[in-house]
Amino acid sequence: MFDLPRAGAVCLVLATLTVPSTAQDEHRPDDKTFVKWSDIIGEGSSFQLYGFLRTDAQWNDSRMNDPQIPGYVRSEDPTAPPSIGAPKDDSEFALHARLTRLGLDFTGPDIEALGKAKLTGNVEIDFYNIGLPDSDSRAAVRMRKAYLQLAWDDVSVLAGQTWDLISPLYPAVNADLVMWGAGNLGDRRPQIRASYTPEMAGGKFDLTGGIGLAGAVAGKNVVGGLRSGENSGLPMFAARAGWSKTLESGGKVQAGVWGHYSEDRYDPAGGTNEETFKSHSVGFDVKVPILGKELWLLGEGWTGENLDDVRGGIFQGVNATTRQGIGASGGFGELGWQTTETMSLHAGYSTDNPKDSDLSPTMRSNNKVYYATAKWRFDAFRMGVEYLNWTTDYIGFSDGTANRVVFWVAYYF
Repeated sequence: MFDLPRAGAVCLVLATLTVPSTAQDEHRPDDKTFVKWSDIIGEGSSFQLYGFLRTDAQWNDSRMNDPQIPGYVRSEDPTAPPSIGAPKDDSEFALHARLTRLGLDFTGPDIEALGKAKLTGNVEIDFYNIGLPDSDSRAAVRMRKAYLQLAWDDVSVLAGQTWDLISPLYPAVNADLVMWGAGNLGDRRPQIRASYTPEMAGGKFDLTGGIGLAGAVAGKNVVGGLRSGENSGLPMFAARAGWSKTLESGGKVQAGVWGHYSEDRYDPAGGTNEETFKSHSVGFDVKVPILGKELWLLGEGWTGENLDDVRGGIFQGVNATTRQGIGASGGFGELGWQTTETMSLHAGYSTDNPKDSDLSPTMRSNNKVYYATAKWRFDAFRMGVEYLNWTTDYIGFSDGTANRVVFWVAYYF
């Protein structure tokens, strides 16, 4: 049945929408009250927002150094001191949204005065700034990346904070700490670097070198907030040479060699007798498709000394007792299988093995992790389940072993 009052309301709305623009302008707020695009970003620049909303639920059947950002298992030896020990099978549960991430990719105008260099940039944040006055209900914002880049045909220059040049691959599990201290090296730090990326042998060659802030990650203070890397008077030097190619099958092959050198200058005994300790690493990365895009193998291997500033040696750089740098070797290997369009399976092994002769009692002597994960991707919605079997050895005390299970969901945009 025709509803007369409702029809009248519709006619009134239509009449309002067809009022001449001059009449509408009389009731429109002043244009100055509207935010214009030029008020958000400068002329000639644009940006694209990206990121994801993510929630993780995590359970360990034994106590780790941290239930959210695990780097090692605490010793389950009943005679171990409280600084390294925990009761056997002391389970933990954590639930957080700290991995939620927001980023902006910027595109600027070509810089004519610099040979028409293409100007781009990136800013990226998450909420993992543990250590500041925050809590699990008031997580603090953390800067992940903030850099600008000038690029020409085969050459580019980057300045700002981004990922280290070394160790460019990541295991498929433990997104909270990406297996740092347990086989994976690298982190993010302020740096300046240059890249040369010409076509070569049907693929792309990549030679990149640069300097970064030494001590930015380890954060060992000398006095008044001065870090040991800054106190050395030298930057961190890093370089990587690699080659990659996308095959006709869709799979991608890549291989590279890399390394870094820096120095720390501080007193590990807490006095005033400053000493200099060298930090260095060499390593390789490789990814090989076995069956197109459906099956692949990837991994890294490395060795070096005083590696806590690049997340090696199970976060142990210098032995404060012997006043010697701690050598360590490690890496990870992983098999990936894209079973369907929406599901992938990954399994691997990761280890960080400090040199026993460089360690003293109570220090961590090995991290060994077997892991497997299943991931699902349904357009913007993604989720995963992870299992890690984790063992940490200690000098003078028995090990700690934990089974870790993680379930996560995310909305990517």
